Amino acid sequence: MGRPQDPVDPDAPEEARALAERLRDAMDDAGYNGVKELAEAAGKAAGTVSDALNGKRASWETVKAVLGACDVRVSSEWSARCEAAAQARRQRGQRARSVRDDPAAEQRGPGLYSIRPPIGELPTRVRGRDGLLRSLRETLAAPGEHVEVLHGLGGCGKTTVALSLARDARERGYTVFWVPADDHDRMVTALREIALELGADEEEAADAWAGRASATDLLWRHLDAAQRPWLLVLDNADDPTRLAAPDRVPGDGTGWVRTSGTGLTVVTTRVGSAEVWGGATRRHPVDVLPADDGADILIDLAGNAGTEAQARLLAERLGGLPLALRLAGAYLARTASGVGLLRRGGGPSKRIRTFDAYLEVLGDLGPELLDRGAGGGAAADTEHLHRRLISRTWELSLDLLDEQGLVEARPLMRLLSCFAPEPFPADLLDVDIAARRGLLSDPPALERVDTALTSLVDLSLVEVVDVADSAGTPEDEEPVPCLRVHRVVQESNARHVRESSKRERAAVWGTAVDMLAAGAACEPESPGNWTWWRLISPHVIAVVSRVEDDSTEILRSAVRSGIEAFTFLVFTHQYETVLALSAVLHTRCEALDAEDEVRLTVRNRHALAAMEDDEQKAEYADLLATQRRVLGEEHPETLMTRHNLAATNSLDGDPAEVESELRAVLWARRRVLGPDSPYTAFTQGVLAQFMQFRGDKDGAHAQYDALIDDYRGERSVLDHHSRHQIAHRLDEMGRFPEAEVEYRRILSELEEAGAGATGMYRDLVRCLAVNLRKQKVPEARAESLHYVSLTERAEPFDDQTYYAALHMHGDALWALGAHTDAEGVYLGVLEKRRSGGHDEQDSALLQDRKCLAHIWEETGRGRRATEEMTAVYEAYRDVLGPDAERTRSSLACVCHMLRTCGDWEGAERWYRALHESELRVFGEDHAEPLMSRFRLVWARYENGALERDGALEEMERAVSALLEVGGARQEWTDSARERIEKIRAGNG
Repeated sequence: MGRPQDPVDPDAPEEARALAERLRDAMDDAGYNGVKELAEAAGKAAGTVSDALNGKRASWETVKAVLGACDVRVSSEWSARCEAAAQARRQRGQRARSVRDDPAAEQRGPGLYSIRPPIGELPTRVRGRDGLLRSLRETLAAPGEHVEVLHGLGGCGKTTVALSLARDARERGYTVFWVPADDHDRMVTALREIALELGADEEEAADAWAGRASATDLLWRHLDAAQRPWLLVLDNADDPTRLAAPDRVPGDGTGWVRTSGTGLTVVTTRVGSAEVWGGATRRHPVDVLPADDGADILIDLAGNAGTEAQARLLAERLGGLPLALRLAGAYLARTASGVGLLRRGGGPSKRIRTFDAYLEVLGDLGPELLDRGAGGGAAADTEHLHRRLISRTWELSLDLLDEQGLVEARPLMRLLSCFAPEPFPADLLDVDIAARRGLLSDPPALERVDTALTSLVDLSLVEVVDVADSAGTPEDEEPVPCLRVHRVVQESNARHVRESSKRERAAVWGTAVDMLAAGAACEPESPGNWTWWRLISPHVIAVVSRVEDDSTEILRSAVRSGIEAFTFLVFTHQYETVLALSAVLHTRCEALDAEDEVRLTVRNRHALAAMEDDEQKAEYADLLATQRRVLGEEHPETLMTRHNLAATNSLDGDPAEVESELRAVLWARRRVLGPDSPYTAFTQGVLAQFMQFRGDKDGAHAQYDALIDDYRGERSVLDHHSRHQIAHRLDEMGRFPEAEVEYRRILSELEEAGAGATGMYRDLVRCLAVNLRKQKVPEARAESLHYVSLTERAEPFDDQTYYAALHMHGDALWALGAHTDAEGVYLGVLEKRRSGGHDEQDSALLQDRKCLAHIWEETGRGRRATEEMTAVYEAYRDVLGPDAERTRSSLACVCHMLRTCGDWEGAERWYRALHESELRVFGEDHAEPLMSRFRLVWARYENGALERDGALEEMERAVSALLEVGGARQEWTDSARERIEKIRAGNG
């Protein structure tokens, strides 16, 4: 009914005609009225579809689009028919070339193909290739060992490098031959012209080019015998088999490219495989340019479009791709001269005349905007024009692979365009998923897909990179093999996806979403999976942002993966990205039902990331009512909202209600999720913080102790405040090594997050320094000095904090036995305080003096130490009173120093004063006055005021009382018993 009026081409190969007839049958069955209607449904040009229906040419991409528009299932049978037709067309072309006596005879009119290099296409200056060109020039001066192969992604500037070398060679007096290798007939014609120019006989050449002799040997006999040095460039040799003898490799010395002592052969190609080119070639990768060189190209072309910094930003966005840079610069140069004043639709025009404006619009227009830089001039031919267009240049590579029967290459590129321009884990590629979604034939031919992927790598469309975890991959952990596609290549392929049929788009996006869903199955809460999540989270975010919402099933699955990525980002403290992703998820979920579980989950995450105060509380309350009705009271998502609401109420809600709800959520999470779940630990941590906030120190300690003893998961998933408090508790328990590990882990995470100048970071360094001092390990010196440095650089600077840090450094030196160094630090702090106007009775200055006195005592200067400590005591007594804790502590030190110096009379007097003060503070039945009573008896005995037996009796009573009241330090009772035994033995 809608069959094309033109019959199938009778001159087409039989296989091509058979394929065309089958496609016509499918068109009839689908009820299309004409080729144009079918082409629109397939998302293809009418001419392209017409060619397929007439048997002229049909790529696998076109066949799939037509089948999709006709609701015909894509199968391996169709793929085989398409490949057979393509193979038949290739074989016919090869037979035609083999019997053609004179390739030039078919030309109509004068021959316009030149074998001279198009030097006029060179830019004013070639940027970023100095090293490569230097190496090539050296080889040009002494050729003979290798054919030089310039390989890389289309648009990377391989031809520009070859042209620059050609210009240098011509200036040196070389004969330069330039052969376009992207068209077989033109290449063979050009090589024949070279042979004739070098002196080959016309009849001899005719025989060779007719297949009656070796054309390659004839050409190279004359090149080897050339009197003048030469440079031969074969440009755009993207199908290397055209350069090789049958069943050989291009660089083995039997085909069109060989080495010679009289000149140098250079090949430009998108294929860089050593296996393809053979051992007689030297391969040079031509990669994208650094941002600085890219900026120079933009300024060379459009110097008035902005600053160097703005050009650099645009160059970074274009990924340093020379073709994209040249097109962008050319476009800006043209708009600066007045081009582009007219716009379609009659609306207001926005002329893009600056680097910043171009960068802003690039995200919306992408390849279309870049292609505008190509201008409207006529190109030599369609192929040459397409190589200059971003939207078409890489399609030529895919067309080539289609012709080679690797029809899987194009859908693979379309698939990779869905993801972020970051390394994509190869393990995520699943051909079974692609086949189920209709992106590849079903069942998939794994070897063919693998060959297609390898060919994409060979053509530099895809790069294989091994990625180690940026946070530090353990030495025994293998890097993750990944695929990377240039950003502009991705955008070009993404445009083709957008312009394809609905069925094709569903196949591409369904495959991308399903692959990511499989990758997102790894728990994002587990630190052991964070290496993986660092790799896949950018791709999840990209897919969630761009996936079409035609299919609720596909969108829902994408958002689920986005929720898992959100969790990973929260657990790894990437809060800016968390906020951005929450906004994307919130927007995408508008297409889902209001009570869809996924949408309810996103509401929770959006409230957590993007709301505050009353707005957040109201959202949690409204969401919780819905979740209780739809999901149930103890569904994990309901419990999460209950936890979040209780946490937000903890600052200003009813304390009893908050504590009751937190305890209820804690027990529910223990039942539902288990004690080792990080979410159970979160609730326990919030409960501990809440009790600490209320002043219930014992209750908070009990919760932190439970976290330490009961939670077996990785503590790094907890928030920094909870972990800080856990480390404090470990310090208080005397578990110093465990506390040290926790302090160091938090500090490392803060450093990774760029939070090394925050107050939390400084406080943690202080805590770590104190911890190390208590362990008396050498690292205490460096860490305390680190804390001093942080306080000195802190903004705003606080002199009191700085002096306290210096004092703490002195404490560390003292603990390590570096008494001289510690004394110098204490004296230095004292001098700073006094010069800063501190009063002699300032408590911080008195603490400096107190520590200085201890240093003097331990270094044998007891009398001086006692005088200094006495002065400190008297100052505290005058300012704070005789019964203040600091006063009593200083007095106890005075007593100890007098006792150490043997001044028992002075010791007795001051022990009596200390005992009287402690009785006033604690009463008789307390460990401290009882211990002072023991020491007073000892001093009286040593001073002769008590006889031995009387002293022993009073000492025994004091020790017995100590044991009865409890609370005495073990070292007190041990030292007291030891003293009693010595006195009893006559040694005390």
